[in-house]
Amino acid sequence: MFSSVKRSVRTRIANIVREEVRKTLSEMLPQLLEFHGSPDSERQSYYDHTKNPLQNLDTFASIKEELLNLGVPVQEAEVDISDFERWLETFTEIRKHYAFGGHVAVEKCLQHYLVFRYLRISADDVYIDVGAQGSPWAAALNRRGIRSYRLDLSYRGGIHGLDIGADAGDTKLPEGFASVLSAQDAFENFVGEDTDVRFVREAARVLNQKGRYAIVPLYVDTTYFITVSPYLDLRDVAIDHTAKRVWRDDKYQSVPFSRHYSPAAFKNRIFSNISETMAGKVFYFRNLPDVMRHFPGQRIVSFFMFYCQKTDQAR
Repeated sequence: MFSSVKRSVRTRIANIVREEVRKTLSEMLPQLLEFHGSPDSERQSYYDHTKNPLQNLDTFASIKEELLNLGVPVQEAEVDISDFERWLETFTEIRKHYAFGGHVAVEKCLQHYLVFRYLRISADDVYIDVGAQGSPWAAALNRRGIRSYRLDLSYRGGIHGLDIGADAGDTKLPEGFASVLSAQDAFENFVGEDTDVRFVREAARVLNQKGRYAIVPLYVDTTYFITVSPYLDLRDVAIDHTAKRVWRDDKYQSVPFSRHYSPAAFKNRIFSNISETMAGKVFYFRNLPDVMRHFPGQRIVSFFMFYCQKTDQAR
């Protein structure tokens, strides 16, 4: 009798698995066929200049000029490589966390360095790492006496220790809760048609009178495009109709959504929607080729960083 029960259970499990496989194939097969038959002009590699940054330096410089022509303030800056190396020795847990990141390990560390330096994060601040997932950044800052949190939609709703479970565009946090926010390699992955706009509006509400935030990298390219993964169900993924939808065709196809602005799209969607209580500008880091030469084999893509602060701090 026991063996017949086991057979019955195995049969039931097998039927469930077959049904799930059939359902998944019926839903995903058309999408996969569309991807595999798509021309180059429907793929990320056709538009994304950050994949080969050293071959596209003129493109980034022209993007900077176009932003300026559109009335977006741009400040040229340089990464202080010696200071960055000293910072890496100070924040050893960040360096170790990304040590197995391959050709983007230095880029990941650089993003944290840039927000730390340019946002002037100190023990006087309350900081939130936005779109943090499992990042050790907030914990590293807490160990150095800086009250810090990490916010992500994947966390349990509300504040639980250093974790805040919330939508970055509707955090439910009290007004003026924090003095500093930043998003490292996260903002472009906010899935949805208006998630980017909602975030910059929510940031102004969450920040106190000393508030400032940064987005790095700020992905600005020659075309406004959104990449989607062919291997994930996209039926419920809303995409801004003014963007070019393209298939992700690099090794990061587990990432379902990534938004890259054109200069005009950045101005219209982000710069034009920042609160009147805040002033924003784009930093353009012109010496990233030097950084890449200093760290051979590393792909550095943080050419642009968006910086915004309360207007009484901007004067």
